[in-house]
Amino acid sequence: MSDPGFASAAQATPAWIAGAGALVAALGVTLLLLLQREMARRQTAAATHSLAALAHRLKAGAPPEWTPTGVEDVDDIARTLGEFDERLRRKRALLTQLNEEVIRSGGDGGRRGGSNGFNNQLRAIIDALPVGVLLAEAPSGRILEGNKALERMLRGPIIYSENTESYRHWIAVHESGEPVAPQEYPLARALAGEERPTLECRQQRSDGSWGWINIVGSPIRNDRGETIAAIIAVTDIDELKSAEEHRRMMNMELHHRVNNSLAMIQGIANITARTATDFAGFRNSFSDRIQCLSRLSTLLVKRSWTETPVRELVTTALASDSPSMRDRISLSGDDIELRSEVALALGMALHELLSNAERHGALSAEDGRVTVAWRVADSEGRRLQVEWKEQGGPPVEPPSRTGVGQYLMKSVLTRQFGGDIDISYETDGVRATLTAEI
Repeated sequence: MSDPGFASAAQATPAWIAGAGALVAALGVTLLLLLQREMARRQTAAATHSLAALAHRLKAGAPPEWTPTGVEDVDDIARTLGEFDERLRRKRALLTQLNEEVIRSGGDGGRRGGSNGFNNQLRAIIDALPVGVLLAEAPSGRILEGNKALERMLRGPIIYSENTESYRHWIAVHESGEPVAPQEYPLARALAGEERPTLECRQQRSDGSWGWINIVGSPIRNDRGETIAAIIAVTDIDELKSAEEHRRMMNMELHHRVNNSLAMIQGIANITARTATDFAGFRNSFSDRIQCLSRLSTLLVKRSWTETPVRELVTTALASDSPSMRDRISLSGDDIELRSEVALALGMALHELLSNAERHGALSAEDGRVTVAWRVADSEGRRLQVEWKEQGGPPVEPPSRTGVGQYLMKSVLTRQFGGDIDISYETDGVRATLTAEI
């Protein structure tokens, strides 16, 4: 006779094995999700570290070096910084070339005719140059000649100082704000025998305005090597200094925006993983949101992370590869511009409404349509109101539980765009009212 207990255990064995297999599969999926998230976190952290190193190189004046990290937003930012730095270097090289031409012209003229060799040929040369030129005799420092370009730069006549001590009448300051002393000007230093003295300073013009100039000088010697005069080339570098300041500010702003974007990516990953039932679902939802974030970031980079028109923002957030889908979304609103941090979060919220409409709402039906309208919501012009309205879709019922999209909008994005989202499930379609800071 067979043992009844043994038979019962034998029958339970397949069920136990099946349960253990399911548990192992679930653990495997969970571990895979955790591994993917950890790899993404490490990749973005390494990319941010590389971007910081690039910023330090540019600040130190070193040429940019960048190896693609695989994080698209960070690589785009690094490429923008590199192109900006290259333009500045080309302008610097052109400035140096112009200064070299002036110094050669002045030096040759001095050797040909001593302190009085400022002949008509040299006059024609310096008046044709696009940079300012000033010539002084040695050892007194008395100004002998200047050209028309310098007068245009100074927006007034040249001050023909009698000696180097009189250079104190020239009003200029260093970058620190300290006044430039008479002996610090390259003309005085060149008269003292210094080879190729240079100075960048802010000079007060004759009309009272201020502008950045670059000065490079050179002593002019006779055949015995004695300094008989000095010449300087003066270049207006206002545009260059403004570009450098803009690059510095952009670098700081981009660091701030990159950190915000990476924090948003991490938040999206955590929320998406929390509700995903399998890896494929997580990958599709996460990829869709990151693609929208990338499009919005590209738009903001083109706008230098300043202000973005609402129409461009809405168009980018609701972008679709299907022409028929685009034709079923109507946009209308005032000409309003938003700050970059508000624009990024608001664009992501609109994308969540679009995704829900495509899966469950009006855009899941053939004749469904969506209308998006925006306006200034208060008399002081500080609040934006966006109305989202769906029509022609399947019957609408309130969801039994809060989905990841709604949680992301109400718990994360609203804090970033400084407003609120009110969603109502009406019989003819979903309606949402979004308010944000302008």
